[in-house]
Amino acid sequence: MTRRSLLLPVAAVLAVVLLAACGGVFWLVRDGDTGENDCAARVAAEEAKVRTDRRWTERDVPGIGAYPEIHWQVDYPSSACSRAPGPTDLRYQGVVRLAPADARALAATYTWTPVAGAAPEVWPALAGYVPDGVRWERGAGHGVGVVEVFLDPGRALLLFTAVDI
Repeated sequence: MTRRSLLLPVAAVLAVVLLAACGGVFWLVRDGDTGENDCAARVAAEEAKVRTDRRWTERDVPGIGAYPEIHWQVDYPSSACSRAPGPTDLRYQGVVRLAPADARALAATYTWTPVAGAAPEVWPALAGYVPDGVRWERGAGHGVGVVEVFLDPGRALLLFTAVDI
């Protein structure tokens, strides 16, 4: 057998292996894109959804009490669809109608500072639950960086933004 006759079958085998490898990579990339698109659609739907379930407790937002009404959302500020290992940050925001007695107790428990200038940012889907003329006061020391809380004690209305609870 000559060197030239051996080269032809080896080249043919290499060509088949190369084509199969390219096809496999293409299939993986295409499949991954579909998965990421599905994930992105699920994340967008989760972020758009306004929830009313009673997930939030005193442990999460001190002073929240036995509130009669809540509207809240979740936000994924980091890439929830990333294939990289590690935690995914979550942010939450809620507008809570407090029981009047709980609003008075909350106002008396913490030090509150009237918000001067621009009002706190309320996410667009939650803005409809905040009436005009709200006079927010910011809670000092409330949540220590994990939960930011604003209160209008006269309206018994609370706004919170929480990270990774």
